[in-house]
Amino acid sequence: MPDAAPDCATGWVVNPGFAAQTPSGQACSFYALYNGADFATPGRGLAAIIAQSHPDNGVADTAARDTVQLAVHSFAEGYFGAQRTLSARRAAAVSLTSLNRWLAGQMQGDITRHPTPVSLSALLLQHRRVAIVQIGTCQLYRIRAGTLTPLIRPHLRLRDGQPSRALGLEDDLALGFHEDETEPGDIYLLLAGAGLPELVYAALSPLAALPFTGVEVLAARALAMLSGPNKSVMALRIEAVPAAEESDASAHLADLPIRPPPKEGDVWDEFAIGKTLFRGRYTILKSAIDNRNGQEVALKIPLKSMLQDEVFAAGFMREAWIGTTVRSACVVRYIDLPAARRTCLYLVMPLYHGETLEARLHRAPPVNLPEGIGIALKLCEAIQDLAAIQVIHRDIKPDNVMLPEGRGGLKLLDLGLAYLPGIDAADAIKPGGTIRYMAPELLRGSPASARTEVYALGVTLYRMFAGGPFPFGQHEKLPLAKMRPDLPRWLGEAMASALAAKPEERFADTGAFARALQAGLAEGHEQPLPIHIPFLTPLRLWQGAAICLAVLSAVLATKLLK
Repeated sequence: MPDAAPDCATGWVVNPGFAAQTPSGQACSFYALYNGADFATPGRGLAAIIAQSHPDNGVADTAARDTVQLAVHSFAEGYFGAQRTLSARRAAAVSLTSLNRWLAGQMQGDITRHPTPVSLSALLLQHRRVAIVQIGTCQLYRIRAGTLTPLIRPHLRLRDGQPSRALGLEDDLALGFHEDETEPGDIYLLLAGAGLPELVYAALSPLAALPFTGVEVLAARALAMLSGPNKSVMALRIEAVPAAEESDASAHLADLPIRPPPKEGDVWDEFAIGKTLFRGRYTILKSAIDNRNGQEVALKIPLKSMLQDEVFAAGFMREAWIGTTVRSACVVRYIDLPAARRTCLYLVMPLYHGETLEARLHRAPPVNLPEGIGIALKLCEAIQDLAAIQVIHRDIKPDNVMLPEGRGGLKLLDLGLAYLPGIDAADAIKPGGTIRYMAPELLRGSPASARTEVYALGVTLYRMFAGGPFPFGQHEKLPLAKMRPDLPRWLGEAMASALAAKPEERFADTGAFARALQAGLAEGHEQPLPIHIPFLTPLRLWQGAAICLAVLSAVLATKLLK
């Protein structure tokens, strides 16, 4: 059991207190306070968890006690181990769904140790907010300014006090979820084995008006006010919440000014500005030299017009977070500058020398099979690496693929339209990407997904092999074999699957796409012969004419002889 010392993580400072009353050796509940820093994910903040097992006869044995402790620890490991781009709600749901599936399987298969269903409630303190996750009979309350407030309804059968929902009861998990705006001085009470919520509320209401004398005393008083032989209380007082810049890694960028774009020869924050690489509607890309280490970099600098587009402005901030978070050999990784060095808003990334895939597909000779498959597999890897941290790129196209010179590598660029399914749920159906690379369902308002990424990649690879044309004409699709009869049929079939109009007929993700390409290389033996159009030289034309004249003369001579 953790001690009651104040704890902090990414700006959170809390003071916990614990109290429990159980018959000797029959503890049905377990509570714990976890710090994300202990799981190498301090950005997750803190998790206060309480759980209760539900043995058939109401008497906890060793298996019931082991089950409830394992449930709490396993939930914490799954929650803090989830991808950082997942919201607290989704990270908790992923962890509890896995735990529920495991526990349900154990209850069906283990008839000797008798695993039991488990109720679990958690306070998840992250990004200046408290997320509350509930499954089962545990109860949560908040005390603020002398008022006791129930925060979420327990899943309780009134006729017998047993859980109507719990981990391990059913295959499908139905969680309760609530978010609370917390303030310093708030006190949260997590209760197990407390009884009917109406009776608990009536019993604890006087507690809120009592002078605060410490969380340990508060927890003990709350325990004494509750009825029942097997009960537990965890009290958590919020001493401090994170500052805005601590709760959001990119928040400090939002406070930086947008300066007029620099000219060649200017120096910004020890970056010697070079030539303009690209200028768009909202941003300008400038080459630069970092005077601190001599590294060649590119600065992505917003223009003031960006402030007129809230979606693009939000994407710029999101791009900063994703670009410094991703770890992939095939995705551009931005350089994270110390806040003290940066005086205005811009992003920094390595400067790559080479050509884009858009430039390559227009350059002779056409992309052959080995070169094209190498590019395709690296692009699949890049998209899967983003998917591993729950990021969807949404703008895959040849212009956003850099082929660095002399390396044989690849970099997927431009994360400005990427979105995070676990965080950006409200933005999921907003348009993103380039129209001619967007899957049909995106144009009907469906959210981006792994299958829409497959479609955009299919268009990109088709154009790469075809030398520029898109895979669809004005009225019908153009099979790859029509554009490149020298390429194997299995490649065209893979392209057709990636470009299927119905999402369910496409590859599930780019990992499956890559496996299909690898299988084609390993197993595909047919190679359609190239179609050669004879080159008609003047000599061959005269030779053909002479033959025709000879045949005609022979025919006339035969008729004259008759």
